[in-house]
Amino acid sequence: MRLGLKQSGIAVTVIFIAIQLVPVDTRNPAVNPPQTIYATTPVPPDVRSVFDGSCKDCHSSETRWPWYAHVAPVSWIVAHDVHEGRKEMNFSEWGTYSAKKREDKLEEICEQVVNGDMPESKYAFIHRKSKPTEEQRNAVCNWTEDARP
Repeated sequence: MRLGLKQSGIAVTVIFIAIQLVPVDTRNPAVNPPQTIYATTPVPPDVRSVFDGSCKDCHSSETRWPWYAHVAPVSWIVAHDVHEGRKEMNFSEWGTYSAKKREDKLEEICEQVVNGDMPESKYAFIHRKSKPTEEQRNAVCNWTEDARP
């Protein structure tokens, strides 16, 4: 019985070490500063604070990759979420979006923040301070209304 537990422990350890060899892309693409949301659209400091604290890690090319983003299998989930977030909307590429796409994204930002869909619950669970307050959500939505053409 003890031998079986020891062998199981060894097997789990070997598997854990082996999965660390699976490559995960945690690079940040180059940022063209004139194309960022902050360079192309006036963003008040209170809204920028929400974006930097709640959105930037998944929705920009300036992700702060925490230590656990380099430990499998968590790294797979984090990298997947960041890459999907960037595909959906990337503040670093805002200036490359058409006027229509920007307008749609502004509407989505308000909707997602007010509904509590963003930041995602698994991100907010780890980053407790990322969940915007009601006042911050209102500031973001008011800004999205003002920023639309």
